[in-house]
Order: sequence, then structure tokens, then C-alpha cells
Amino acid sequence: MRRLTPQRRLLAALPLLLAACSGGAESLPAVVRLTPGGPAGFEAPAATRLAALTPPTDPAEWAATSGGDAAPRLEGEALRFPTGAGGSLALAGPLPLGLNRIVIAMREPAGARPVRLRLRSTDAAGEAVPLPVPARTPLGDGQVLFVMDAPLLPGRGQLDGLAIELNGGPVDLLEIELWDRPPAAALPALGGPGAAVSIGSATRHGWGLPLGTAATCALPRLPEGTRLLVSAGLTTETRMAGRSARVRVTVEAEGRPPLQLELPLPDATTELTGWVEDALDLAPLAGAEARVRFELLAEGSAPAACALAGIALVRDVEAPGTATLITSDTHRADHLGRAARPAPVRTPHLDALADRGILFEQAFASTNVTSPSHAALLTGVHPRDSRLTSNTGRLIEEARTLAEAYQEAGWWTVAVVSVRHLGPQGTHVTQGFDRVWAPVAPPPRADVPIEIARELLAEAAGRPVFLWLHVFDAHDPYDPPKPWADAYWDPAEDPFDPAAPPLDWEPGTYSPRLAGLKRPGWPTALYRGEVSWLDEALAPLLDEPRVHAGVLAFTADHGEELDGGWARFDHRTLTGGVLHVPLLLAGPGLPAGARVQGTVRQLDLARTLLDASGIGGAPLPGRNLLRHLEPDAQRKRPVLALAAHGFSASLTDGRWHLVLQLRDQGRPLLRPAPAGRVGLFDLESDPLCTNDLCAEEPARAEDLLGALLERLRAREHEPLSRERATSDADLAELAALGYATGEADRSEEAPWFDPDWNVRSLLDQPR
Repeated sequence: MRRLTPQRRLLAALPLLLAACSGGAESLPAVVRLTPGGPAGFEAPAATRLAALTPPTDPAEWAATSGGDAAPRLEGEALRFPTGAGGSLALAGPLPLGLNRIVIAMREPAGARPVRLRLRSTDAAGEAVPLPVPARTPLGDGQVLFVMDAPLLPGRGQLDGLAIELNGGPVDLLEIELWDRPPAAALPALGGPGAAVSIGSATRHGWGLPLGTAATCALPRLPEGTRLLVSAGLTTETRMAGRSARVRVTVEAEGRPPLQLELPLPDATTELTGWVEDALDLAPLAGAEARVRFELLAEGSAPAACALAGIALVRDVEAPGTATLITSDTHRADHLGRAARPAPVRTPHLDALADRGILFEQAFASTNVTSPSHAALLTGVHPRDSRLTSNTGRLIEEARTLAEAYQEAGWWTVAVVSVRHLGPQGTHVTQGFDRVWAPVAPPPRADVPIEIARELLAEAAGRPVFLWLHVFDAHDPYDPPKPWADAYWDPAEDPFDPAAPPLDWEPGTYSPRLAGLKRPGWPTALYRGEVSWLDEALAPLLDEPRVHAGVLAFTADHGEELDGGWARFDHRTLTGGVLHVPLLLAGPGLPAGARVQGTVRQLDLARTLLDASGIGGAPLPGRNLLRHLEPDAQRKRPVLALAAHGFSASLTDGRWHLVLQLRDQGRPLLRPAPAGRVGLFDLESDPLCTNDLCAEEPARAEDLLGALLERLRAREHEPLSRERATSDADLAELAALGYATGEADRSEEAPWFDPDWNVRSLLDQPR
């Protein structure tokens, strides 16, 4: 399936907009997003390189030292740190005035331990100046860029010297560049596709608006009831000392009085906590073709740029559609009152959802880690193909998400996630959402994101809305609030009773927080308390009239191993307890109280939500889960799963579950597992996957292993991820400066397993 760049996605949406314009003002979609452009001849502000420093012939000039026995040396034009113990170097000052970005280019030999850097400097008075940890950006072929941005550095005056500490190696240092990056260069350029811009916990799709530049865009013929939404704000990079600043919005149409709106920006004494947003009623311009202009106005020494975001024409429609997706992190399938084999846990509100909708009894996730699972869920692309297998990977801009499909259909999109690494600063599976809330602090309890979701839903009254809510409560560490902390455990019983006999658990297979635990049921009781607390917290959202009347799905990214033989109170394995997830679906026209007993792929949920929302023509991978309601579709289908970092893979076919170790694994909290180990398990009689049945069921093991290897060799989609820590705007700027971004080599991926492996060699090895 071909990837769509942001420009291609815009072209894909053009037929909708052109049809709206040709059909008259009243056929305009409920939501039309606008892209502001700069004036004729506009060039986005660019960074200025102040210095390019190459390694000296004598490493002593940079006071270079190595952490091992071998000293740093010049090889060709690179300064080589020859050991894996890192090293350090120091450049004498003074550094150029205006410095606020440092770019360090390095090359890592194959198999080397990835390098991390720490930087420091001093000011003219000799005081230490803290420098941010540089972001690591792999470029391919072993080359890596380290980019440090410190927008407030120019206010410190001239810096005296730069010290760099290296952790890891061996590594070659190629060049150090010092840059003056203007505030507007830290934001997406006007006229381009834009990108996610974050202020505090709130993220919107935006652009940079420089001081003295008027951004404009044309408006289609306006129907009655149309409003213009605009957001503006200051990021850390664009904030400077000043008295006041504001964004003026002017809408003009020939023969009509102009309309104006001003958005005041926070001054230097105000904490930057979010966006300033307002709406301009365009009723006086109904039926006219108009043009909107945005200007940053400032008094005194004010910001040189601000962020302009969320620009859209919106209007209320009758009976706007609502689609809600709720993902409960680390939520086991059996921790649901209506599950086929429920654990002793109370979930009355989720049970009520199951009673008025469909319960998929055997839904399986595609992986056991949060970001890759959500990426699969929101793109319909399996981690095998996306190559996103860790929480540090990032979805590329060309990826097409469920939210973007809703956007192109004229819906408003809202995401509220409870962990930062799901948001724009992390994996960015929130690509395509108009409003994103992701915490900058540790994950909050469910009631916080739920209330934010309800507020954002209320703000979108009259518009069709797709809402994604992610909650984190069932994830370790389990710490439910009262009274749920004691709901499944007698508080008079000490779980760490020193007089009780020790547990016979294998050391290293459970969290150090549980050291000294004597009552194995206590963590499980807390986990169940978290689930019941979450169920109670969800009630206000589930009872929202729009949510209740619309399409609603509840699921999890993965489950949790509560009493496994390989790991406990974690999700590092591919057992049934980890991959089997709850999946509920309700909505208009869907049967109430229905149950699907066959095995289903959770990543088909995105396709199902679009179809249930009446957007069946939107291109997105997957097959509608509702086909499993047909009498001849109740047979079980194998489901492929791939573990975090590609350590192992599994294939689930009804009750039978085969796991293949793809790489040697000796991670903490998990029993060691050698590459090539195969296990066949009966999930009905052995849900913990402790009894390998390969010898008892050789034909079944051979068939499932052959099918698993074949699926791992196949590919249905191009990769959708890259390892990086910098923003989209940063990558675009680095590319403009001549740095490659490594996209060309994404199609050349290493195989998931040793090419010499075959079914017989794996099954015949000693067990």
C-alpha cells in the first residue's frame, strides 16, 4: 500500500472541498481546515551557521580524552574515540554571540554501543550554564546527529567554552556546528503542510507566524452559521522578553465591512500553559468569497514569532456523528464482568456497554508494548510491516491514521492520552488529531483525562467528532485510590508479613518493588482495584448523550501477566494473558448483547469504526470486524503478534498458541530465552503458557510454526517508523541544511529471524 505524504493527503481531500464549492455554500463540510501562506516572495526564517569546527590534527587541542586505555586519535578527518567507555573533550571559548543551537555529527561503527552526549559551558563570570541534553537523530549508514537547542542562551551573553562528555562507543566525531536559530525557524513554515506544535500539554497543528509578516488564505463561499476558529500561542523557542503581543485576524470580502478578531498572547511574566483560542462569526459574510489575514502585532521588545494553529471553518450540523475509542492500557480481557471467563472483578459500567453492544470474546493485540500497539490500532498496519516495535520509535509523516481518515470526511478529531510517549513528543500516533492533550508530568489517574475529554467534546458541539481517550490506570505500579485499594484485599492482612514463608518465585522475574512479598494475591488485588476504579471513572463519559448515542469502542493495547511462569506483573511475554484484550463495540444499528466467539485481530478495529461511522469509502487497511457476526464467520482465524523490539513472535489459532523466540533475550523481569526456542501451548488448559506441547502435538506444532515463519517473511505495507527524538520541523530544517534523514533506507530492513531457520531445524533442536 502506497504511503501518502502530507501534500498527497491534502490532494486526497481536495475532491471533498471542490465538490463543496461547486455544489454551493450549503454543501461545505462541517469542518474545513485551512493552510495559511506567506506573502509573495516570502521565505521562512532560516538558521545562520556561526561556526563549523572540524577535529584538529592534535586531539590535545580539544583536550580529548578516552574512557579506556587507548587515547583518542585523528583518523582521516574524524576524531576517533576507540573504546566503548566513551570519553570527553573541551573547546576553548569564547563561543559566538547569538548561539542557541549546537549540532554534533558522529559516525558509529556497526555493533557499537549507541553514544549519548552531555554538554556544558560557562558564562563570562565563570558560572556553569546548564545545556539541554541533545536529541539523537540517526541518519542511516551509522551516521548520527546530536542536536541541542537552547533558545534562551542568547540572553546569557557570550559563553566561554564547550565541554562534551560521551557515554558509549567506539565512535567517530566528524564535526561540531554552532548556529543562531531565529524563533520562527523553530516552527513549521507558512505555506507548508504544517506540523504538530506543543504548548504545555496541549498540541495543535500549526505554523510559525513571524513578526512583520502577514499570513493569508482564501475562504470558500461561506454558508450561514460558519465560524472561523483560530489558535495562537508562544512556545519556549519563541518566547522573549516584551510587554505585550497579539495576533490580529482580519476577514475581508468585496463589498462587505471587514471582520476582525484579536488574540492576546501571554507576556514575559505569564507561565506558558496552553493556547489562546477564539472564534469569529462569519455570518455577515454569508454567501461571499472572502480572504483571511493573520498578523503578529507587538509592543516593545516582544516575541519575534508566534505559533498559529488550528485554523478551520466550522459550522453546526443536525445530528452530528460521534465516534469514541477508549483504550485502557494493560487491561486483561478477563478483567471484564461480561468476559467469557471473567476474573472476580466488578465492572458494571463496562458490562452495561457490553449488554448494549458486541463483545468480541477472543480479540488479540498485535504486540505487547504500548506505542506499537496503538500505532497498529490507529493505522491498521501490523508492527511486522510498520517496523515500529518500541516506545522510542516514531510514526513517520507519510503514515495514514484513523484520525486523518475522519478529518478528510469532515469530522473534528480529539485525542486525550495519559502518557507523553504516545503524543507528538514521542511516537506521535496522535497524528491527524485537531486537539491533542498529552501530559508533561507522570500519567494522571483516569478522572483527569476523562474530564478533559468531556470538555473537548463539549467544545465541539454541533460538529461530527472522533474522540480517542487513553487511560493508564491498570498499568504497573498498581495504586488504586480508596476504597478500591481495599476492594479485593483485606487491609488487616500484611502482604509482606515477615513471619510468612517466602515465595518460590524465580529471582528476577518480578519487579524489585515486590521484594519481600509473601502474599502473591496482593498485587493482583490491587490490579483489580485499578480496573474497578477505572470502570467507575468512565461512567460520566459513557453517559454523555453524544457518546452513548454514537459509535463507541473499548479495548486495550495489551494485557498483563499476573502469575506467569516467565514474568509476573508485567507484559514482557507473548502469553495469552498479555495478548488477549477486551474489545467492546456499540452503536446505532449494531446488535445488543451479541458475542463473537471466534479469534479476531484487534488492529481491524480502525476499519470497523470508519464503516460503522458511515465512512466506508475512506482508504485504510483492515477488514470490518462485523463480518464475524455472520454465521459462517465464527470459525477461528490465526492472529500474528510480534514482541517489543522483535524479540519473539507468536501465532494464535483458536485455543492453540505457538511462540517462537527470534532473538536471545535476557531482559530484566523475564526468564532468559535463547533464539530459536519454540513453544506450543493450549490456552484453554494452560493460559500461563507453562506446558510446552510440541512433543505431544508434533503435527500441529509443525503446521503453526510453518505458518508463523511464512507470515514473518511476508509484508503487506511499507515501513511507517523511524528512530528519532527531534520534531518534524527540526527534521525538515536539518534536511534543508544538507543533512539526510535516512528515509531512503527504510525499505531495506533486516529479516525478523535467521534466514537459515526452517521448521525442522527449529523443532528438532534440544528442548
